[in-house]
Amino acid sequence: MKYLMIFLGLLIGFPLALATENETDHEKLISVVEASNLYADGQSARIEGKAILLLISQEHCSFCVQIKQEVIGPMIRSGAYNKRLIIRELLLDTGSDVIDFKGVRRGNHDFSYDYKVTLTPTLLFLDAAGNELAAKMVGIQTPDMFYYYVDQSIQEALGSLDRQAKR
Repeated sequence: MKYLMIFLGLLIGFPLALATENETDHEKLISVVEASNLYADGQSARIEGKAILLLISQEHCSFCVQIKQEVIGPMIRSGAYNKRLIIRELLLDTGSDVIDFKGVRRGNHDFSYDYKVTLTPTLLFLDAAGNELAAKMVGIQTPDMFYYYVDQSIQEALGSLDRQAKR
């Protein structure tokens, strides 16, 4: 009976241990707020003087996961970009809709075509109206330097935003 209880404990506990391990790995992946209403995000960006970083990704894209783990996650955790940047993610493989910058509900794929996005991950650097402030980044070039390049694009976008505000 004692061995049966141990066996049952292992049988039940092992899957729970695996689930806990997987949850721990998943927790390392910072959740990026899904883009659902870019019109509202645009209004917030306009009022707060922020740019919008839009990650266009897919759930089963290993490079998208890598960007979230190695670039977007650390950016969010650091808090260094909170005052000037709204970060959103648009998933192409969920069949979801998004309210675009004009307030129109559209499919995520349809929306992404406006920006000529055909590969994931793609990073867009946008103003409150959805205009590109810096060149989009497609894929991950030079992984060791990618965070630096993203930060440079963010700084370029913020500079463009500041020049717009002065007009």
